[in-house]
Amino acid sequence: MEEKRREEWMAILRQSRLCRNLEEKRTPKPHGAGRNGADLFQRGADLSGNRPAGFGYMLLNGSVIIAKETFSGKRILLAQLEDPGALFGEVYAFMEKASYDMYVEALTQVSVLIMSSRIFTDREENSLSRKLRENLLEVFAGKAYNMNRKLRILGSGSLRERIVRFLVECQDSEGQIHMNLSREEMADYLNITRPSLSRELGKMQEEGILELDRRQILVKDQEKMELYL
Repeated sequence: MEEKRREEWMAILRQSRLCRNLEEKRTPKPHGAGRNGADLFQRGADLSGNRPAGFGYMLLNGSVIIAKETFSGKRILLAQLEDPGALFGEVYAFMEKASYDMYVEALTQVSVLIMSSRIFTDREENSLSRKLRENLLEVFAGKAYNMNRKLRILGSGSLRERIVRFLVECQDSEGQIHMNLSREEMADYLNITRPSLSRELGKMQEEGILELDRRQILVKDQEKMELYL
C-alpha cells in the first residue's frame, strides 16, 4: 500500500510543470520527513510555521490557501491551490528572507513533497538543473500572470465591477463559473467584507443577473453582467 502511494506521488511529480519534459529516470527525488518522502498536514494546519529545509513545497493532494494578515487582523486571501503538482513557497529559495511573510493554511488534509534546492545547483547534473530552471521560469511566469489578473480585479472601480470581473475570470469557455471558495474566502480574495459581498450578490440575483445556490454562482444574464466590465 505504501509503495503504491509513493508511486502515485512520484507520478504527480513527473507530471508537474516543474518536471515537464524530463525523462522518468531523471525526475528529482523529494526529501520529506514523512513516509515515502511525503509530509502530511491536517486541516487547519499552518504549513508556513517554519521555512522548509529544501526548495519549497509541492502539493500532492488536498487544498491550501495562501494568505496574509494586516496589522489589524484582516485576512487577505492571495491564492487557493488544489491542483496536484502545484508549487508554493519556492520563491523564497531565491530571496534573502529568513522567514515567510505570509502563511499557508490547509483547508483539508493535505500531503506535500519538499523539494531539495540542490536540484538547481548540482554541477554533476548540470543539464538537469538547467532544464529544471527553465521549467521553474514557466512556473514563475504563470504566477506573475495570476497576480496581474488579481490586480486587474482589485483595481476595478466599484464593488460590483470588482465582483463581475472576478466572476468573468472564473468562467470557462462555456460560461460556467468554476470556483471552490466560500463566501468568506471570496470576500477575503476581493478585499471586501463578507456582508458587503453578500448584499451585492443578493442585489445581482434580484436583478436577474445571477442565481445563487450555496457556493455555486450561476450567470443568468451574461450581457447584463458584462455591462459592469
